[in-house]
Amino acid sequence: MNIDKGVKTMLITERSFLTMWIGQLATIFGNRFSEIAIPLIVLQVTGSPLQAALVVICSQAAPLILALPAGNWMERRSKRAVAMSAEAVSFTVMSVFTLAVLFDLLTVWLLGAGLFVIGAAGLFFRVSFGAMVPQVAGRKRLVEAHGWFEGADAISTFAGPVLAGVILSAYGTAAVLAVDAATYAVSFLGIAFLTLKEKPVSKQPRSREPMLAGLRMLVTNSRQQFITMQHIILNSTTTAAVLLVIIYTSESLGFAAWQTGVVLSAAGAGNIAAVLLLRSVSRLAWSSLYGGLMLLAAAGLLLISLTEALVLLAFGMFLFDGALSMAFVLNGSARTAVTSDARLARVLAASAFIGGAAAIAGNAFAGSVSEWFLPAFGLIGLSVLLAGSACASFFFREGRSPVQELEP
Repeated sequence: MNIDKGVKTMLITERSFLTMWIGQLATIFGNRFSEIAIPLIVLQVTGSPLQAALVVICSQAAPLILALPAGNWMERRSKRAVAMSAEAVSFTVMSVFTLAVLFDLLTVWLLGAGLFVIGAAGLFFRVSFGAMVPQVAGRKRLVEAHGWFEGADAISTFAGPVLAGVILSAYGTAAVLAVDAATYAVSFLGIAFLTLKEKPVSKQPRSREPMLAGLRMLVTNSRQQFITMQHIILNSTTTAAVLLVIIYTSESLGFAAWQTGVVLSAAGAGNIAAVLLLRSVSRLAWSSLYGGLMLLAAAGLLLISLTEALVLLAFGMFLFDGALSMAFVLNGSARTAVTSDARLARVLAASAFIGGAAAIAGNAFAGSVSEWFLPAFGLIGLSVLLAGSACASFFFREGRSPVQELEP
């Protein structure tokens, strides 16, 4: 259902969009559980931050390998069917993890292999899900749609890590992984009940463009080039920062799992604040707003690197993730706005390829810096990178208009 017809009601009150949003909420909530549990499991088993980073990277290797052919393949496939299949695969793998823990069979190698499969499934889910958003929300309401999805991320990030830390401390690893598995099932049902009239697959033209065409589309003009560069910085910084904070609080500061969860949950509070502010600032010049957000995120990471107090660490995460969540909304909305429907699946897949490479680089950076130096050094380095990105944004001439005014 397309709602580009000037409807004034909030998107979240539309049945199709609400169904889509609930599924996204469930997926992100479960990811927040495994996001804290899996690195801590590896740290407990090996004591090596670098090995923890390598296990996490396994989930990001699949998008790097499969993203480009996946985008081409999915152009002629039902996006809803692909999304449902992906969530079913993720549910199965996470259930295997849970059983492996219960029977004391979980190993680092099994974790790595399973995360690779989940990473592949997650790629197909993200691309198919993203390609459905304009059809459900309408192109004129992309910022609002991405803002609501960021709200789902905010709720999950606020509640997920601290609950994961408490459950991990009280009931063990199996309980945390079981919750993650259940959320994939909820997401599957959300997509299954989605009301969506997709274009018949048989009527969609078969692309004759080479597989690398999607990558070329990411740099076809200065707007796409800017969005792509910021996409790289956002993905590498976010993944590196989360792992660095987990290592910093658990290894350097000796925090319990629930305390690490509190710090990460403060990021969710920042996300919630960002979602509430988004509507009031979305009409500002795109690049100027983006640059200010990157400066605020840089300040948050710098504060984290300079303190050991739980309250200040939480406040730093509040600033960092709140600012970056709004930056993700702007970047994702701009990418969709400047890309035509016919090429959206291919461009989103190429974007996932670039984002996967950036995430791998970010986690490798976090693990190696923590292994050989100090995690605080890594946080300072990320702060400098964000500040540089802010400067580039302020000088980007083609970002003087709001995202809503961008067109393919």
